[in-house]
Amino acid sequence: MKIIESVCLPGKTIAQMNLQTQRMLGQQSTAEFNGLHVDALQIGQINEMRQGPEIRRKNNCIVNTGGKLTWEEVERRRKEHRAKFEVAEDVWMSIVLPRPDNPLVLLDRKREEMKCLAKELDDVVARIAAIEQTESLDQVTGTKRPHE
Repeated sequence: MKIIESVCLPGKTIAQMNLQTQRMLGQQSTAEFNGLHVDALQIGQINEMRQGPEIRRKNNCIVNTGGKLTWEEVERRRKEHRAKFEVAEDVWMSIVLPRPDNPLVLLDRKREEMKCLAKELDDVVARIAAIEQTESLDQVTGTKRPHE
C-alpha cells in the first residue's frame, strides 16, 4: 500500500487503514474496490442513503448477509464502480502524500507537550487544594466568604 510505504501516517497499521477504509466506504467488504482509484467518501455517502430490509449494518457499515461473493460478481461490481466512481488518472496521479517530520523530532515535541501538560495539571491540582484548604479553615472558624 502506497500510503503505508509513504510513512505519511506513522504508526498506523494495515489493519487500521483497512478499518478506516471500510468506515469511509460505509461497507465492510472492500474487495470490489481493489485496484480502483475512487473517492471513498462519495461512495460512503451513497451507502449511507441505502435503506431496506436487505441492508444490514454493523457499526454503521453495510455487511454482507448473503454468501461469499463469487469472483465473477466481484469483477462485475468492480467494472461498475470503475465506470461510476473512478477518479481521473491526472487527478490521482497529482496527489502527493506528505512526508512527516523526522519521527525523533516529533517524539521530542510530544514529550515537551506532555511536560507542559503535566505542569498545568500540577498547577490546577494545587489551586484546588488551596481552595479546599481555605474552605476547610472557613468551616472551622465560621467565616463566610463570597464565592468567586
